[in-house]
Amino acid sequence: MGRNNSIKLNGCTFLPVAGGGEPELLLSHIKQRLKLVKLVLLFLAVWLGSETDVHAQLLKEKILIGRIEWVDLPEIKVKHKARIDTGAKTTSMHAKNIEEVMRGGELFVKFITEDDEGKPIEVTRKVDTTQKVANAGGSVMKRYVIKEKVKMGNIEREVSVNLNDRSKMDYKFLVGRNLLLGRFIVDVARSHVLGD
Repeated sequence: MGRNNSIKLNGCTFLPVAGGGEPELLLSHIKQRLKLVKLVLLFLAVWLGSETDVHAQLLKEKILIGRIEWVDLPEIKVKHKARIDTGAKTTSMHAKNIEEVMRGGELFVKFITEDDEGKPIEVTRKVDTTQKVANAGGSVMKRYVIKEKVKMGNIEREVSVNLNDRSKMDYKFLVGRNLLLGRFIVDVARSHVLGD
């Protein structure tokens, strides 16, 4: 003990509690609190360790992709070099000369898309829905949405794809979260992780 019945512990000086409490009682209380803190930290370490194992397992089940990957549209027989956009809710495909067509009382769209070499391909698809999409300039546009099978790596999914004139864009296909969700992890520092 130091002067005035104080206690030194790990470089800290503890004085008696006002009203004449014993420094030994205070030291005992501090030691009990430290034991409790150690137990809580041990529990957290064990709990977080099991959480880490769960996350590691989830990561093993997902496919790593880069910011640019090849996608295949098997029903149209088109391959595109696609930009991966985790900020886009819906996948988007290049389409121009979009025309509404009624078939059997249902709305279809006929449009021209192109493969990665620029070869035009005429496609007709049933309209699933329409979306209002704001572009980077803030203009709101109506876009037709179709269902299309999209294959990336070994994963093939039928997803909603909005049709958009992407003539002035580097990539004619944009992969949105609706295709990525639950299956892929994106490493933006890499491209063509799935191959060329």
